[in-house]
Amino acid sequence: MIRLVVRRLLQMPLILLAIYTITFTLAWLIPGNPLENPEGRRPPEEITQAMLEQYRLDSYWGFYWDYLGKATGVSWVLGAHPRPFDLGPSLKHENWTVNEILAAGLPVSVTLGLAAILLACVIGITSGVIGGVRPGSVVDLATLLVALVGISLPSFVIGAALLVLFSVRLEVFPIGGWGGVSHIVLPAITLSLPYAAYIARLTRFGMIDQLESDYVRAARARGLPEWRVVLKHALKNAFLPVLSYLGPAAATAMTGSFVVEKVFAVPGIGTHFVDAVLAKDLTLIMGVVLTYAAMLILFNLVVDVMYRWVDPRIEL
Repeated sequence: MIRLVVRRLLQMPLILLAIYTITFTLAWLIPGNPLENPEGRRPPEEITQAMLEQYRLDSYWGFYWDYLGKATGVSWVLGAHPRPFDLGPSLKHENWTVNEILAAGLPVSVTLGLAAILLACVIGITSGVIGGVRPGSVVDLATLLVALVGISLPSFVIGAALLVLFSVRLEVFPIGGWGGVSHIVLPAITLSLPYAAYIARLTRFGMIDQLESDYVRAARARGLPEWRVVLKHALKNAFLPVLSYLGPAAATAMTGSFVVEKVFAVPGIGTHFVDAVLAKDLTLIMGVVLTYAAMLILFNLVVDVMYRWVDPRIEL
């Protein structure tokens, strides 16, 4: 177990370097200049050129190595930069650094994502267990229909429908923004439905498979109550595919859904990432992508460790 954790942590810098290189190349090829301001007065050409040189935006390799050194802390170790792990200033948001934007937006996205994943687990596992215990029943068909709708409908359609119904018509929840618990409900439901649908399907198929296995028949033959057979024996092994899915799903949800945050005006990093791509804010793009990639790697590591905890027979 310890060797697995150490090996994954040693692989993490190489993976992040590959992600950084690919993302930076694609972002560099985006048309436009991040210092241009089409909605206002443009600075003189000599000032624009000076700013390009200041931020190393006039050279692909210059920006690549300069940003990499500051972001990884190598420049700080060598004494060439005053701060470690500096993701640079935002080229779009004046007087804001990428570190400050992430510090303000990441807790919002993590809170929303965590609420969505917990809600998805409750809905998905409950409906999946019910459908797996009674396959082909009316309840099972109803859960499959709900799962199909959750997978098929885009998030912006679900979010818009919830806004119209609960915010405009019934006026139960705020129409957008961020502040209290009431602001979390509609975005969390919208974000959770696709995940809940996949979890329900995985749980259902896993329960059907496990309930037909020999160890379940043996548990029933010993006279154990049906609820104990289902929840303690079958569900534990049926949960393994769900656990595999929860790793990347949790990382994706907790780094914010771009569409959901835009629909509900949630000030998470997803909203900042969309604005950064539109404005070709290279520093903010790279900061968000590296944060997301690090969370994805760590969540997958946690899932692998939990695999061994759920079923000690699994070799990591």
